[in-house]
Amino acid sequence: MFAVHLLSFYFSKLQEDQIKKVDRFLYAMRLSDEQLMDISARFHAEMEKGLSSESNATAAVKMLPTHVFSTPDGSEEGEFLALDLGGSKFKVLRVKVSDNGKRSVEMESETYPIPDEVMNGRGTDLFVHVAESLKDFIQRKHINQKRKPLGFTFSFPCGQSKVDEGVLLSWSKNYKARGVVGTNVVESLRHAIDSVGEVDVDVLALVNDTVGTMMTCGYDDQHCEVGVIVGTGTNACYMEEMRHIDLVEGDEGRMCINTEWGAFGDDGALDDFITQFDREIDAASTNPGKQLFEKMVSGMYMGEMVRLILLKMAKEGLLFDGKVSDALRTKGKFHTKHITLIEQYKEGLKNTKDILLELGLSPSEDDCVAVQHVCTIVSFRSANLCAAALAAVLNRVRRSRKLKRLRITVGVDGTVYRMHPQYPKRLHKVVRRLVPECHVRFVLSESGSSKGAAMVTAVAQRRAAQRKEIDDTLALLSLSPENLQQVRDQMRVELERGLRKDSHSTACVKMLPSFVYRTPNGTERGKFLALDLGGTNFRVLVVKIRSGIRKSVRMYNKIYSIPLEIMQGTGEELFDHIVQCISDFLDYMGMKNTRLPLGFTFSFPCRQTGIDKGSLVSWTKGFKATDCEGNDVVDMLREAIKRRNEFDLDIVAVVNDTVGTMMTCAYEDPKCEIGLIAGTGSNVCYMEEMRNIETVEGDEGRMCINTEWGGFGENDCMENIRTRFDREVDEGSLNKGKQRFEKMTSGMYLGEIVRQILIDLTSRGLLFRGRITEPLKTRGIFETKFLSQIESDRLALLQVRSILQHLGLDSTCDDSIIVKEVCGVVSRRAAQLCGAGMAAVVDKIRENRGLSHLQITVGVDGTLYKLHPHFSGILQNTVKTLAPECDVEFVLSEDGSGKGAALITAVQRHQIDKYLYAMRFSDETLLDIMNRFKIELVNGLGRDTNPTATVKMLPTFVRSIPDGSEKGDFIALDLGGSAFRILRVKVSDEKKQTVQMESQVYDTPEDIIHGSGTQLFDHVAECLGDFIEKQNIKDKKLPVGFTFSFPCAQTKLNESYLLNWTKRFKASGVEGMDVVALLNKAIKKRGVPDIMAVVNDTVGTMMTCGFDDQRCEVGIIIGTGTNACYMEEMRHIDLVEGDEGRMCINTEWGAFGDDGMLEDIRTEFDREIDRGSLNPGKQLFEKMVSGMYMGELVRLILVKMAKEGFLFEGRITPELLTKGTFETKHVSAIEKSKDGLTKAKEILARLGVEPSTDDCIAVQHVCNIVSHRSANLIAATLGGILSRIKDNKGNPRLRTTVGIDGSLYKMHPQYSRRLHKTVRRLVPESDVRFLLSESGSSKGAAMVTAVAYRLADQRPSTQITPFCLSPNLKGQ
Repeated sequence: MFAVHLLSFYFSKLQEDQIKKVDRFLYAMRLSDEQLMDISARFHAEMEKGLSSESNATAAVKMLPTHVFSTPDGSEEGEFLALDLGGSKFKVLRVKVSDNGKRSVEMESETYPIPDEVMNGRGTDLFVHVAESLKDFIQRKHINQKRKPLGFTFSFPCGQSKVDEGVLLSWSKNYKARGVVGTNVVESLRHAIDSVGEVDVDVLALVNDTVGTMMTCGYDDQHCEVGVIVGTGTNACYMEEMRHIDLVEGDEGRMCINTEWGAFGDDGALDDFITQFDREIDAASTNPGKQLFEKMVSGMYMGEMVRLILLKMAKEGLLFDGKVSDALRTKGKFHTKHITLIEQYKEGLKNTKDILLELGLSPSEDDCVAVQHVCTIVSFRSANLCAAALAAVLNRVRRSRKLKRLRITVGVDGTVYRMHPQYPKRLHKVVRRLVPECHVRFVLSESGSSKGAAMVTAVAQRRAAQRKEIDDTLALLSLSPENLQQVRDQMRVELERGLRKDSHSTACVKMLPSFVYRTPNGTERGKFLALDLGGTNFRVLVVKIRSGIRKSVRMYNKIYSIPLEIMQGTGEELFDHIVQCISDFLDYMGMKNTRLPLGFTFSFPCRQTGIDKGSLVSWTKGFKATDCEGNDVVDMLREAIKRRNEFDLDIVAVVNDTVGTMMTCAYEDPKCEIGLIAGTGSNVCYMEEMRNIETVEGDEGRMCINTEWGGFGENDCMENIRTRFDREVDEGSLNKGKQRFEKMTSGMYLGEIVRQILIDLTSRGLLFRGRITEPLKTRGIFETKFLSQIESDRLALLQVRSILQHLGLDSTCDDSIIVKEVCGVVSRRAAQLCGAGMAAVVDKIRENRGLSHLQITVGVDGTLYKLHPHFSGILQNTVKTLAPECDVEFVLSEDGSGKGAALITAVQRHQIDKYLYAMRFSDETLLDIMNRFKIELVNGLGRDTNPTATVKMLPTFVRSIPDGSEKGDFIALDLGGSAFRILRVKVSDEKKQTVQMESQVYDTPEDIIHGSGTQLFDHVAECLGDFIEKQNIKDKKLPVGFTFSFPCAQTKLNESYLLNWTKRFKASGVEGMDVVALLNKAIKKRGVPDIMAVVNDTVGTMMTCGFDDQRCEVGIIIGTGTNACYMEEMRHIDLVEGDEGRMCINTEWGAFGDDGMLEDIRTEFDREIDRGSLNPGKQLFEKMVSGMYMGELVRLILVKMAKEGFLFEGRITPELLTKGTFETKHVSAIEKSKDGLTKAKEILARLGVEPSTDDCIAVQHVCNIVSHRSANLIAATLGGILSRIKDNKGNPRLRTTVGIDGSLYKMHPQYSRRLHKTVRRLVPESDVRFLLSESGSSKGAAMVTAVAYRLADQRPSTQITPFCLSPNLKGQ
C-alpha cells in the first residue's frame, strides 16, 4: 500500500514539475483578471472609435452596421432559402418557419465543396459555382417555382448600407477570389443566379455568420442580442442603440453591429500582450499585420501556435530530449483538432502520446504532461481573450440601456466552442467573473449560422409586411396641407357664426363674451385672492401685485385635489368642497379676517353677462356635478361661502383659464392679445373688436372673446379628417358628440386615441405579439403624459419599454419604436390642428385691424404645450405656414391662469384706480411730499420766512413732557368742536403715579358757534361754573388748563392769539385776540382762577401720552381736523429767545399746501371740496385728509362716476346730490372686512340708490382709495417730522413714540394699520411706537398745568422763565 502511495506521489510531483516548467516558458500567455479587465477596457475604446464617423476610418475594430434592426419575435412564418458561404464547404438550406399555435422550424440542407481553384480563381466563377449549387438543391428538393425569399450568409467583412447589400472589404480564411473586394457581393450573386437560369429567388438579406448565429439563437430565446463565433475564425455582433451609430442615419431603435473583432490589435493596442509565437504566426500568414486578435484566439491558428511552442521547447532541450522530427518542423502538421483531443479529461494523455508518435516523436510521460499543459495554456488564453472582448460588449449594452443589471443571452457557434472539451466552461466562467452585473446565458447555435440567414430574411419579410400595415393605419391621422387649409378656413367661418346674433345659437364655436375690455398695462397693484378650477386639482392663491420701479407679482398658493365622487356628485357638494379648501388656505396664510378681492378662474364654458356673472353652459373634462349647468357659478360660490359662515370674499371677476393665461402673459408683454390653453383641455381667447360682437351692446373698443373652440366640429364640418379611433374615443366619453375638436387636440384624450390605435395594431398581430392585455383594455390607462415622455428625444427605447412595462405591456424594441411612432402621429396631428385654428384667429385679428402685416403675441399654458417635446414647435410652424402675413410670438405662461384671474381682478379694480389715479401714490411720490414738508417746517421756524410760510410752526412754550413726578388737583377745559368738555384731573405720585379723572360734556349750540366771541366765552364760563358747583370745589381755587384746538400764536404759556377759526367756528371778534384773556374775563365773574396754561388738542394729546411713555415727543390728531406737534430744539426756533433745551412746536400742518405746494397732487374733487367750504383756499392739507371732509369727498366721486355711467346704471338720486349726506363714519363702516358690502348697500339705500353687488364693491373700493390716500399723506408729513427729530439728535437711528388721537384714527378699521405700515416704510431708520390717547386731549391740558407746577416748585420765583409765569400766578 505504501508503494502505491509513493508511486502516486512520484507521478504527481513529476506532473507538477512539468507544469511549472511550461508555465515559466509561457508566462506571457497566462493572463490575470486585472490584465483581462485592461484588455476589455481597450476593446471598449476600440468599439467607440469604430462607431464614430470621425474615427471609424482609422479604427481597427470596424463596427460594421448590418441593417438588421430586429431579432425574431416569434411571429415569423413562411418558407425560405439560405446560402452559407464562409469556409471550404458551401451549404444550401430550405427553412420552413411556422407560427400555427406552436412555433417550429424545419430544415433541409445540402453541402457542396468549393474547390481550391474556385476559392482562389475569378470572383465570377465563385458566384456561378454558388448559383449552380443553389439550382441543384432546388431541383433535388423539388421546390416549386414560386419566387422564394433567400438569405445569404457571407462570413467575410462587408460594408453594408442596407440589409440586401454588402461590399466586401477584404477576404479571410484563405479565400483569394479575384475581382470581388470592393464590390457588392449580393449584386454579384444575383447576376450569377440570372446567368445560371431556372432559379426564381429574391435575395432579401445578407448577413455574416456571426449575425446568423445571433438570429438563429434569437428565434428560440428572445433575450439573445449578442452573437459570437469561435471557430476557424472569430467574431462578435450585438444589438447597438441607433443613437450611438454615427455611420447610419436615424436615432430610433437598435441595429446589429458586426464588430469584426478579429482585427482588434492591428493598430498596436495589444502589442504588450503579443508573444514571439504570435509574431511568428503573423509573419508566416497570408495577411501579415492583420487580424491579430483572430490569430491569437481562433481555430485556424491555435494548432500552429502549439507546434511553434513545442518546436522551440524541443530545440532548447525542454522536450523530447532535445530531438525534433521533420513533421514537427512542418507548418500545418499540428491541428486545432489535436488540441481538442489532447485536452480531453480522461483520454487526454493517451491522445497526446498517439498524436506525438504520428509526428515522428518519442515522447516520455513528462513530455505528454508538458504538451497537454501547453495546449491548455494556448486554448485558455484564447478563451480569456474572447471573454475580455465579450465583457466589453456586454458592459456596453448594459450601460447604453442604463441598467444596474442586464439579463441577456449570447448565441455562440464555431468549431472551437463546439468541439473543445473545456473551452465553453472556461469562457463562461471568466465572462461572469469580469461582468458580475450581467446575468448571461450562453446558447449554442444548434443549426449553425445558415438558419440565421433564413431568420434574418423572415424578420425582414415580417417587418416589411407589418410596416405597410402600420403605415396604412397611421396614414389615417396624417393631415395634408390641403386638410390644414380646410380646417383653418372652416374655423374662420365658425368664429364669425359665433359672433353673429342670428347664428350664435346654432354655432359650434360659441364665442362667449368675457367682459374683459383690456389687458394689463403695468400700473395694477394690490393684494388679491385667486381660485383656479379646471381639472382634478384646484388651486388657491394669494397674488401680490406691485407697480412702478419695483413692478412685480408674487404668489403664494396651495393645491387641493377634487375627488371623482365630488366631480360627479351634486353642485352643492362641489362648491362646499371648494369653500372648504379656501378656508384651509386662509387659515394656512393667517388671512381669515382679511377681506380680499377675488378672481375666480373657472375653466369650463360659461355664458357671461358681466365680469362677475357666469352661467355654466356645459361641463367638460370629466366633470358632471348636478344642478350646475345653466346656473351662475359666482352665485353658487357665494352661497357656499354663506353656508360655511367663516369668512367673506369680494368676488370681482370670473374668467376661464384661457383668458387668465392671456392676462398673465400680457402683464409682461403688451402685445399679448391671444390666450391659448393646450393641456387637459384646449381653447383660445383673443381681443375682438366690439363692433363685431353682436351678442353684446356697444361698438367702441375691444373685448376678450372666449372662443370655446373645443366644440368645433360638432356640426360635422371635420368628418373628412376624423378617424375610427376618434369616433371610438367619442363613444366612450361622458359627452358623446360634443367637444369634437378638443377630443382630437387635448391632453385629456390624446392618450386614449393612442390606446385605441395600439389595440387595433395588437389585434392584427402588429404589436405586443398579438396579445391584448387587461391593462391595454382599460380606458384611460394610457395617459397623455406618457406621450410626452415617450416622444422625448433624450429617452432611450429601453426607458420607453420601461414605461410600457409599467402599464403592463411587455414590449420588444420593435414594439417600442412603433408605440413611439403612434404617439408622434397623434400628437403631431393635435399640434397641427391647433396651429390651423390659431392661423384662423390671427388672420381674423389682422383683417379686423386693416393691417397688411400683424405682429402679435400668444400667451400659452397647458401641460401638453409645456411638457411635450415637439408639440409647441409643430404648432408654431403650422401657424407660420398657414398665416404668412402674421408674425406670431408664443410666450409661455410661467404662473398659470390663477395669476391671470388676479390680474383681471386688478384690472377691474383698476377701472376705479384709473379714475382715481391721482389719489394713488407711489413711495417715490410720498418721499417727495415728505421732503417738501420738511422744507415747510424749516420755513415756519425761520423768523424771516415764517410770515409767508403756510405751516406756521407755532411755539407752545411747553418745554417739557411729564417726568412722572407731577402731582396735584387740576381743572381742564377742552374746546375744539361742537361738544365742549370739562374735566377734573387728580394726579398722585404715591408709590405709583396715578391719574383720576371726572368729566362732563356740554353742547355748543350753532348760534353760539357762529355768534359773537363774548357769547362763546360766556357760554364756556357758564359751563365751567356749573361743573365747579357740581364738583363742590368752588373754594379750592384749582389751577385751570385750557385746550383750545384752533391755530394760535403764543407768546407765553398762558397767552394765545387766535390766528383763524377752523372746523366751522365763526364767532366774531376773536381772531387776532388773546383767547386766554377773553376767557379769564368771562370766568372772573364766577370767581374762578385765571387760566394757567393754554394748549391745543395736539399738544394735549402728546402730553397725555407722554404721561404714560416718556419717549413720546410727537402728538397727532386725525379726526374732524388734523394737526401735529413735536419737541423741537430751541436753537432752531427763531421766533423765541433762547437756545437751550426744547420746546413743543404746534405745526398747524392742516395749512400745508395753501401756497400751492401740493397743487400737483390735488384732484378735481379736492378743488370742489375747497370751493364749497367756509374757508376757500385755506387748510388745503386738512381738506385732503381729515374726517370733516372725507365723506364729502367720497360723495363727490360717486356722483361723478354715476353721471359717467360707472355706477348705479347712471342713476343719481336727490339724496346723493345733497352735500353732507355721505359722512366719514360711513366710510369707516363700508371698509369693515366682514359686513362692509352689506353696510355699503344699507347706506346707499338710505340715499335712494338701489346698488348692484358690483356697485357696492366699487363704492367700497372708492372709500378704500380715499381713506388710504389720507393715511399715506399723514404718513408722509409725519415722516418729515420724524426725520427732522432724528437729524436734530444726530443719531443714526431714532427710537420714539407718537401719541395719537382723533375719531378717524380710532374708528376706521384699516386706517391705523395703513398709517403705521407706510411710516415705517418711509423712515426705515426710525423705531416708532404709536400710542393711542385713551383720555383725549383734555387730560393733556391738565398735564401741561401739572408740569408747569412741577417746574415752578423746582425754581425760584425769579427764574420761572421756561413757562413765562408771572409772580402773581405762582403766588396763587
